[in-house]
Amino acid sequence: MKFLRIYHVFVIAVLCAGILPGCSDRPTESSTVPAEIIGVWTTQNQESAGVSIEFKERSVIISSDLGVVENSVTKVKSEKGAAGGSTLYSISYSDKGGKTNLMEVVYFPEQEGTIRFKSDPSMAWKKSK
Repeated sequence: MKFLRIYHVFVIAVLCAGILPGCSDRPTESSTVPAEIIGVWTTQNQESAGVSIEFKERSVIISSDLGVVENSVTKVKSEKGAAGGSTLYSISYSDKGGKTNLMEVVYFPEQEGTIRFKSDPSMAWKKSK
């Protein structure tokens, strides 16, 4: 009987530790952009007027007055944040020259969704309708 209790405690500990898939808040990896950020994003900030960022399932397209650049997504890590149900997406992508770059955006689901770049959290981007 004591062995059975120890076994149950062990199973519960394993589940709580997140050893089984989907049971933890550890970062997850994918090769595609998550549905919640797919779309065209713009900002009202004057510094980035005329700039848009479009996330597709397997690409990131940056458009500005200088032109349009499409990059292939190679890896996406997601990590839940503490702030208002936010999620940090670390998006690795390859440019035309084959160089791998990293774009880190924090997605906030409230108010129809907002993203902020980790490198510039003061600038909010909204999804275009």
